Amino acid sequence: MLKLPLSRIRLAISEQLPQLKNIYHALEVPSKKQQQPMLQWILPATIAQHENELLELVKNQQFDATYIEKVQVLPSVGRTAAKVEFHLQPDAFVKHVLHEELRATPTAVSSAEHIVVEYSSPNIAKPFHVGHLRSTIIGNVLANLHQYLGYRTTRLNYLGDWGTQFGLLALGVQLGNVTDSQMRDAPIETLYKAYVDANKAAAENAELAQKARDLFSALEAGSDATMAKQWQLYREYTIAELTNVYERLGVHFDSYEWESQYSQRDISEVLQSLRTAGLLQREQDGREIVVMNERRVPVIKSDGSTLYLARDIAAVLERQRRLKFSRMLYVVDNGQADHFNALFHTAVGLDQSLSNKLEHVKFGRIHGMSTRHGKAIFLRDVLDEARDVMREKRSQSATTRSNSCLDDEHVCDILGVSAVIVNVLKQRRQRDHEFSWQQALQVNGDTGIKLQYTHCRLHSLLENFTHVSLADIEPSWQQLAQEPADALDVFYELARFEQCVWQSQQQLEACVLVNYLFGLCNATSRALKRLPVKQETSAAKQMQRLLLFHAAKRTLQQGMQLLGLKPLNQM
Repeated sequence: MLKLPLSRIRLAISEQLPQLKNIYHALEVPSKKQQQPMLQWILPATIAQHENELLELVKNQQFDATYIEKVQVLPSVGRTAAKVEFHLQPDAFVKHVLHEELRATPTAVSSAEHIVVEYSSPNIAKPFHVGHLRSTIIGNVLANLHQYLGYRTTRLNYLGDWGTQFGLLALGVQLGNVTDSQMRDAPIETLYKAYVDANKAAAENAELAQKARDLFSALEAGSDATMAKQWQLYREYTIAELTNVYERLGVHFDSYEWESQYSQRDISEVLQSLRTAGLLQREQDGREIVVMNERRVPVIKSDGSTLYLARDIAAVLERQRRLKFSRMLYVVDNGQADHFNALFHTAVGLDQSLSNKLEHVKFGRIHGMSTRHGKAIFLRDVLDEARDVMREKRSQSATTRSNSCLDDEHVCDILGVSAVIVNVLKQRRQRDHEFSWQQALQVNGDTGIKLQYTHCRLHSLLENFTHVSLADIEPSWQQLAQEPADALDVFYELARFEQCVWQSQQQLEACVLVNYLFGLCNATSRALKRLPVKQETSAAKQMQRLLLFHAAKRTLQQGMQLLGLKPLNQM
């Protein structure tokens, strides 16, 4: 993935004001269209008490006249925050927006910060269901945004493969006489069936329930080498199957990690540290707990085995030593809030350096996401359904052209997945979300299909002008300003891309970027109607419009890739 190119205009301002943290990204293009282009900096509420000295600081600076014509300082009035307006040289600004990336090699705004994002994290004993979808695609977008903005980013998938339920899983594999080839062909479905069968059998037979506990004890103690080897194979097969789903979703990870890495024998030192620090307290029934806001949260069961919280405490401490992260984001649903409060409270109690480094990125649930024939257990079924619906819609559409060079199955899969991803991401993440096939697969509404369709229209237009060297066309503010208003609408949308990416990352909200891309598509569609390129008789106008639409395609493509989408050139 490309990283954000340095903006010479933003640098011309931010390098003169090193005291103002993040001003490079915080500069905004005003939402109201201006006759002369400008960037504005609105004083954040957190530093409003220093307004006078900050505004004075800006007044006393000399900014590069190549880019900045004048600076206007506007003090706060009532509830209206103070702001600084940087009035820009129009041709320098239009060149930056339409042209700079054609000539410049992208260079990231470097950051010493290391961001670790833990997301997806399914359990190998359960299906990779639609509930994992939101964690997977939100986490992927957040990792993409941080990487694009120049942060060192590590993507973690922390898979659940430990705990007493895995004794049931091992029992189910034995009871079902599951072969290695069955496991290799469909590991997740096979493991799920084995777990369900064993759960049912153990509920009816106390001896089988005890056997499941014994199997897990042997696995935890490392005393059964054959089962340990099988377990390793199950994990490998699971990752292979998950990777196919992740590939369709445009998702990848730097590291797959396992809950079993932090089993009881591996974390004894951490448990002892918790006791020494007085964070772990023993109850009368033998359990050991941590106290969190008067809640008594179990960490170790009365039989001495560890609970999920213990393993998570060990994991975050080990990751801090190994990865030396600046910030750790856990992308997990709202229902786990109490767990993460206890985790962060306990981890910081043991290691103060973790204070303010850990964040639970919460999200709501998805309702109604099933196939047309009933409830879907597996996410793969939902993605297949989206592909099949798109195939039907394309075959019924009067505008679909036959193209022997196009892999229809591949195109339908990308369109279906785009529809699912965007329909989920366009919501505020903490809201519960009601999924609708009808809404998700519309071409005219705000959907993933709209993004793909607009990208294809722009690609088709630009294909007619491959002989033109865009880098040799000099952008002109005067010509742009003389065009119908639709041209400036697109231009100002393009100019807002940088601030939108930053705001999306700051808020940890993918919907900020999604809704920006909808606005860009809407403005581009209007401009394509009002600003013809092929039919335009003026060569000067034709070239300026070509630059504008090329920048629109490039920006849309970058935004779609940040969402994990695969931009199509034909559909």
